[in-house]
Amino acid sequence: MKKKSVTKTLETTLEKSEYFCENEILPDLRARQRITSREEKSAYPTMIGLPSINPKSVIGKYFVEYASSGTLHGLNHFVAPNKHPIERFLILLCVVGALVCLIVLSNIFWDRYQNNATVIVMDNNQDSFKIPRWSLFICMTQTIDPMKMTEVFKKYDIKDTPEAREFFTFLGTVTYENMMETPIFDKVPANKWLEILYDLKQDIGSNLLSEKPFDPYETWMVTEKGLCLVSRNVFAVYATLNYWKNDNWTAIPVPDNLLYYNTSMDSLTENFNTPYNATFTVSDPFELITYDISMIKTQPKKIYRNTILASQIQTKPNVQELSIHQRKCKFFSDGGLKTWPVYTKNMCIIECRMKVIQDNCNCRPHFARPIDGVNTCNATQLRCIGNIRKKLFLYEYPFFCKCFPNCNVVSYQIRNIGETNIDQMDIKMNAIIMIIELPRIIYYRSLLYGFTDLLTSIGGAAGLFLGASVLSFVEVFYYGTIHLCFYMKRNRKSKKTTKMSKLI
Repeated sequence: MKKKSVTKTLETTLEKSEYFCENEILPDLRARQRITSREEKSAYPTMIGLPSINPKSVIGKYFVEYASSGTLHGLNHFVAPNKHPIERFLILLCVVGALVCLIVLSNIFWDRYQNNATVIVMDNNQDSFKIPRWSLFICMTQTIDPMKMTEVFKKYDIKDTPEAREFFTFLGTVTYENMMETPIFDKVPANKWLEILYDLKQDIGSNLLSEKPFDPYETWMVTEKGLCLVSRNVFAVYATLNYWKNDNWTAIPVPDNLLYYNTSMDSLTENFNTPYNATFTVSDPFELITYDISMIKTQPKKIYRNTILASQIQTKPNVQELSIHQRKCKFFSDGGLKTWPVYTKNMCIIECRMKVIQDNCNCRPHFARPIDGVNTCNATQLRCIGNIRKKLFLYEYPFFCKCFPNCNVVSYQIRNIGETNIDQMDIKMNAIIMIIELPRIIYYRSLLYGFTDLLTSIGGAAGLFLGASVLSFVEVFYYGTIHLCFYMKRNRKSKKTTKMSKLI
């Protein structure tokens, strides 16, 4: 009895002891539990993403580090361990194929952004149209008034001789076609010719279009067709003698009070008179005329009836954010010309033609803006211009000039519909009747594919093929620059530590 009670007392003591649990020493039990827990946890990955291989080279290790931690899809599978070579090849093929597709699509999107970023759309809301009134150019067939020669020659100290009269009479009608016939005359410096022609010009009158108030833009300007009287043209001042003599480069802002037609009316009529032996044409009020512009020649004592057909192309403001190459047109403020303060297509063509003359004859004609260091063409050099007139693209637009069209332009086409003779003997003018037919549709150059569209398209393609985002491209930049520097520095430091430990 005594022996059994001792055994029960010992079991009770062991069960209540803090050093034993189910006949095992507690420290040994806890150690075994920790080992078991560690083995169970090792069966699951402890890193984000898939496990990766362990290459031997420094470059390989760095690539594995980027591929296993980056957000570009596919690379982490490529560096995962226990992959068959065929599996790695297929993974590489998919990644390269996705990258090629992304590059091809990105090139398509970029080409669209560079070459097809705009579209022409039509607008038939006539109430919103703003059609500016055309500008009138009147050029005399014979610019010189012979009655003024004696007085003008005296002013410039020129001897009044038949040779001088013949030369300036010819100079008043000189064109590219007849420059080969220029009389040789060297009594007057060539840089004075234009001033003399201004003083010798025939008087036409003023306010031919009967503008109320008086037209502030009416002036005499220098053209390739001689001196012409211009009305309602804002840019005519850039081709006047005073503007050139004062070496003025001031750009005139677009006026707020520009005259527009009343688009609620189907047709309008304007009348004006011209002297005998004059030619005339109409143009955009923000454009000059060039040599190839067709002009209507008037004959004495006639009434001319003409129809003007107007058309217009406007450019939306959001197109201005594009480059000139993308929108394929230029605004006035884009500039880029050396002899004009603003840009228009005709100004560009005239400047290009003067450059060809300067390169071939070493001068600039008297009807071109003077440039420092370049002489004005004398009589012999005018004949040189006549010899090269086939190079002067008088009736075509050469590619090498790179003259873009105007972004905002109004075109007017004149069509003669009838002529009537005037029987009264005391009439010394021709009557011109212009019937203006306003457009029912105007065209707008609008933005079709802008920078945000480009960014969205490329971003969508990158997300589709590579699962990439903005952060993915940031990672590429980061691992290719900043992180690479720190990695190389850390790698060199570890190599030095290893060498030191071996020496010790």
